[in-house]
Amino acid sequence: MFKRIFLIVALALCAATWCPGAPAKDKTTWTSKSGKYTAVAKTSCRRAVAKVGDEVKLSVVITSEKPGFVRAAGFVNGLQVGKTQIVEFGKAAEFSATPQTPGTVSLIGTVLDENKKPVLDGRKRQINMGIGVMVEPSKIVPGNQKCPDDFDEFWKARRTELDQVPVKATSEEVPLTPSEAKKYPQVVCRDVKVDCAGGAPVSGYLCMPRDAQPKSLPAIVIFHGAGVRTAQKQLRYGTRAIAFDVNAHGIENGKKQKFYDDLKNGALKSYWHRGFDDHNHIYFVGMYMRVMRALDYVKSLPEWDGKTLIVTGGSQGGAQTVAAAALDPQITLAVAGVPAVCDLGGQLANRRPGWPIHFLNPEAKRSDPAVIKEIAYVDGIFFAQRIKCPIYFSTGGIDNTCHATAVFSAYHSVPGKDKHIYFNPMGHHGTSQSKSGLSKIDETLGLKK
Repeated sequence: MFKRIFLIVALALCAATWCPGAPAKDKTTWTSKSGKYTAVAKTSCRRAVAKVGDEVKLSVVITSEKPGFVRAAGFVNGLQVGKTQIVEFGKAAEFSATPQTPGTVSLIGTVLDENKKPVLDGRKRQINMGIGVMVEPSKIVPGNQKCPDDFDEFWKARRTELDQVPVKATSEEVPLTPSEAKKYPQVVCRDVKVDCAGGAPVSGYLCMPRDAQPKSLPAIVIFHGAGVRTAQKQLRYGTRAIAFDVNAHGIENGKKQKFYDDLKNGALKSYWHRGFDDHNHIYFVGMYMRVMRALDYVKSLPEWDGKTLIVTGGSQGGAQTVAAAALDPQITLAVAGVPAVCDLGGQLANRRPGWPIHFLNPEAKRSDPAVIKEIAYVDGIFFAQRIKCPIYFSTGGIDNTCHATAVFSAYHSVPGKDKHIYFNPMGHHGTSQSKSGLSKIDETLGLKK
């Protein structure tokens, strides 16, 4: 769902920060590019921020060397308002609304070719471009504010389950490609499997300096977005740290793509909706147990310095990051890009909830009180309330996968002031990472830009 990304500007808000991506107070126009397509978006709201009751006007013009069209629609709080419009390249798609609650107003366009068919990018995904405005973001609160009475007891019980399983690992060195070996000659990579409770082991690639001395290295654990894939070699981080990249499902690494496709369409098909009728069996419970065990393993390594422990990831990886920061008090820094599994009760406030609840069918089930009660055990909102380390969030104005209101709800739920959030008005799900968060990781690990 998301890899690494992009730009940042700072706005201080006491000790916490909200970065709305605007270098000037009166900025109302933004530009973005995607391949051969350029979008110029305008809003009536300076800094892409509005108040409840303001009339919010949005427009976007997309251009390209070849002819084509834009299929655009307006949204309030992630829910479509009005009809879809189709306009030619070079002409403006427009939308206006007067929001009555804190949240978002957005105009999202999908790029079409001259035959009005969606254009796909290199990852075979539709190209979305547009702009979103935050409406009184400081007043956004979770749709479901009722934390389960036994939330802490439930997760303590999962911790107890883990503690019954020794932190036992197997590893095998993973050969580097010639280009990798040339660029990172001092780094070793290992395919690691760690015993875990919850139905699956921890599985990932561990990178670190080959000749690291005991207690010499900080550690960083990287979590994956939604999907089914192998772990990745985090060789750059591995030059200065224990870098453990964990696949989300405890599956084999380094296999051919067919292996992962078969799992995606078979044993792991639609895993994100499993167990929503019983919190004891929600798929994310097992995933978050693997998160805890991955941290157990890293901390057990003799090379760990015993001080610095960083977690990061985007989308579903952001959800794991939020959970990790709440469940392990030794974490010293968290960077959660466009985190999923947050504000799963957003529909109770008449807005788009976080992924994956908005894909749950039939639609009525999304607001079923029984479902809301059960999924609260994995909602990032309630993990966020228990975070004590510095944390960086990010979100985008046209991200309808992990909607901005869900991310802001999680951000506001974190106690204390050492928290930060970046909002990219034109950002979609893959273009809204916090550059300041990534820079903080590099600074902490002593990496050069």
